[in-house]
Formats: sequence, C-alpha cells, structure tokens
Amino acid sequence: MWEMAVTRCGYGRLRDMSTPSERIFAQLEDDEDDTELRDFLPPQARHPMTLARTADRIADGVALREAAADFLDDLRWARGHHDVAQRIAERPRDVDPRTDAYLGALAEHIAAERALAVPPWSVEAGRFLTRIWWPRYPGLWARAIVESPAAFRRRGILLGAGMLSRV
Repeated sequence: MWEMAVTRCGYGRLRDMSTPSERIFAQLEDDEDDTELRDFLPPQARHPMTLARTADRIADGVALREAAADFLDDLRWARGHHDVAQRIAERPRDVDPRTDAYLGALAEHIAAERALAVPPWSVEAGRFLTRIWWPRYPGLWARAIVESPAAFRRRGILLGAGMLSRV
C-alpha cells in the first residue's frame, strides 16, 4: 500500500508535504510575521494582462465591461509599482471613441491610485469624449455624477464606483 506522504502534527498542521503549493501555504500558516502569498510569487508574471491586450480583446468582440473587469482582476496580482506601470504603459490600439476614452481614463485612474506617472498616450486628444457618456438607466445618473473617479469625469464618462470592481 502507499505510504502517507502527509503526516499530521500539532493542531492539524501538515508536515512533509508533497507539492510546492502545500509547502508554501504551510509556511505561511507557520509564519507569525506579515508574509503573504504574493511574497512567494516570481517578480514578474509570465503573461500579465495589459491595457493593450485588453483593447485587443475588446476589438475581438469581448464586452468593454468584461474586458476591463478581467484587467482589474489581474492587476490585483501585480508585484509592485513597476509591474503596474508596465501594464498601463503600452498604448492600446484604437477601437472606438468610447472604448478609447474609457481605457485612457482607466490608465490615468490606476496611475493616480498608485502614485505613478500618467502614460502619455492616455491624455491624447482622441482619449476624451465630446459628449457625456451617461449610465444606461437615468435612475443611476445622480449616483454616477457623485461616484465617478476624476479621470473618468474629465473625459465625459460617468459611472458608478462599482463599475471598477467585480464582486
């Protein structure tokens, strides 16, 4: 019969674990400092989601909200300010005026949140709308006026705070 590779010790903790993930999680559990899983990740993700790749996905038919939410989800795993800066630095392709303005606003908003330099492409003339882009439902307009981040408002995009996160 197979020998047990995992033995229990102490208060249900695992020792002699067989996979790297199990060893990392056990070490995190044993550490009393502020070590996080992020500390064990490589310094750079292999294929990080960038705003340029996000624009490509939108051009291929993925909805703007879905593609932006995927980008923001992936951004949570950024390793530091340099990693975040790289993900917003490359100029995305032009898709349509609303998408271009939205991606420019998203880049500026992320840069402001992380105290990074705003990418030059995000403030180009084509990254601003000439008419206000309101939420679909008029009942949300007042909320959007109050909650829209500055980078979006200055481009004429009004959206609720929940549009920049996924539950």
